[in-house]
Amino acid sequence: MDASQITDAGRELPLLLRLVALTKDYPGLRALDNVDFDLRAGECHVLFGENGSGKSTLISMVAGVQSPTSGKIIHQGKEVCLHSVQEARRMGISTVFQEFSLVPQLSVADNIFLGAEISRSGMLRKSEQYEEARALISRFDFALDVGAPVGSLSRAEQQMVEIAKAFREPPQF
Repeated sequence: MDASQITDAGRELPLLLRLVALTKDYPGLRALDNVDFDLRAGECHVLFGENGSGKSTLISMVAGVQSPTSGKIIHQGKEVCLHSVQEARRMGISTVFQEFSLVPQLSVADNIFLGAEISRSGMLRKSEQYEEARALISRFDFALDVGAPVGSLSRAEQQMVEIAKAFREPPQF
């Protein structure tokens, strides 16, 4: 077994994501300094630290929001340069940020598929989109009306919408 795999009860856990010496500089400030991190299938990690310690900066680079000044992001064994959130999502990397990216006037379903609307021949397939949103919401056992405007939801319910949105595409592992 090589260094990119470990076992759990005799089962190999593939390395999904590796960050190598990830650094982010802003003018006059080093926000992140040579961070190494490995994520394997089935693992769950928590990032914690003081304000300004680089947690959000690290996550935003993995999510494709920002680019590192130096270092490598290796996804499933291949070095990648993430230039956008959409590119990261196509690779199965989705992030739920502390600050919401929801449009209050749009429905739960419309927010979940914002930027990835279900359409055929240039026509929006709203009924399919709502059906897909209902299936996604039910997977998490969230009690949400997919037709409700997001602005009418509580903060906790809006967080549920963000979580569902992150899982709009199945994880790639």
